Amino acid sequence: MSDAFNVESLYREHGSRLRWIVRRIVKNPQDADDITQSAFERLLKTDVEARPVRDESAFLTTIATNLARNHLRHRNTVQRHSESVAHHYTDVFVQSRTPAESAMPSEAREQALQAAIRSLPPKCRTAFVLCKLKGLTYQQAAERMGVSSHMVKKHIQRGMALCAARLQSGDKPGSNTTGAGNDAG
Repeated sequence: MSDAFNVESLYREHGSRLRWIVRRIVKNPQDADDITQSAFERLLKTDVEARPVRDESAFLTTIATNLARNHLRHRNTVQRHSESVAHHYTDVFVQSRTPAESAMPSEAREQALQAAIRSLPPKCRTAFVLCKLKGLTYQQAAERMGVSSHMVKKHIQRGMALCAARLQSGDKPGSNTTGAGNDAG
């Protein structure tokens, strides 16, 4: 606890208001909670001897809104980047084909892909289906799943790797050589 600030008292007094402000900016309750907590962490790290704070409420509000705006800028950059490289995701499956798979009829390849997706851990499968098959953004999938957009991205990356490994090895859906059967998600 900082000597200069009684953070518990400030949190009780301003936490709900800050969370409300941040949530209106980022439009996601989980992100708003994280950003609000980060604002209080920044307050704790403030060197009040070098730079005295006259109004803690205004200072916290400024920190929180700046963090929220930075979060939005980052999220928009990630989304733009994701959209610009979306075509590369399908390349993972094309590159993972063995010569035998390339000779397979397209219906058999489709069945193998569906089996690989079904074999994914539940959270990976849900994130993968929502974003890669239904076209939702990471943020939209995160809101549906009740997790952060960062976790959605991790689930998709894991799902892509597991699907590619399963397709490359030609595993049957019931086998567990790639670790895809782990329900930890």
